[in-house]
Amino acid sequence: MAGVVPSGRIAFIDEILESKDDGGSFRVTGRLEKYDAEREIATIVSKESKRSLKVKTDLLSDFRFDIGSLFQFIGEYHTKRGFIRARIGRNVNGMDMELYATAVKLCREHCRLPM
Repeated sequence: MAGVVPSGRIAFIDEILESKDDGGSFRVTGRLEKYDAEREIATIVSKESKRSLKVKTDLLSDFRFDIGSLFQFIGEYHTKRGFIRARIGRNVNGMDMELYATAVKLCREHCRLPM
């Protein structure tokens, strides 16, 4: 269906980094490790694996990037460039990541979610 924007599959940083789904739409959560305002690139990190993912933020306007805060982004993953180009971003400080990970795993088992 033309013009429909995918909602973004829920994925963890490790899963995205191992994905070969170029242009695939993902929803990812991670702690902001650094932000390059000139290049509009955020780097988020997984607490569990310590792996990081770059997020291109040029489509986000009036967005406050606080180092150390927890963020969730929805966007498309570009495998050759190694980043997600976010079209939606939000601060999710206070979200219990252990509970979130458990909920995602349970949904995948019982709701047949992809990934």
